[in-house]
Amino acid sequence: MKELLSRTATTYGGRNGTIKDTQSGIEYKLAKPKEMGGVGLEGTNPEELFSVGYSSCFSSSLEYLLQNDKVSYEDLYVKAETKLMMVENEGFKFKLVVEARVNGIDKDVQKEYIEKAKNFCPYSKAFKGNIEIDFI
Repeated sequence: MKELLSRTATTYGGRNGTIKDTQSGIEYKLAKPKEMGGVGLEGTNPEELFSVGYSSCFSSSLEYLLQNDKVSYEDLYVKAETKLMMVENEGFKFKLVVEARVNGIDKDVQKEYIEKAKNFCPYSKAFKGNIEIDFI
């Protein structure tokens, strides 16, 4: 296995803390969602960051596979919705609802590449068997 890159982020505090990315220096302010007792502070949360991470990783994987096979397409998008679930006697668990589309190619070819991306995407492989992922 060959390492291509490495990135590190550090979180200071909890749901109302901050996250700092050591590579880019970008800082994110965290704010507890109102649904979890937050008071409406501006900021992001782990669920939003999870959606951002999954959506960008899956779309990058899909793009890579299409380009590697020299498949022409117009554009693609991946929308990921993260749901925080409470499992009695186990704690919190994520569920993902994902919509992936590749415009400008045949529907069967689109379906084939979305399936390939499910087995190629590092996030999808890491979550396999651990997180319910529904593709719509």
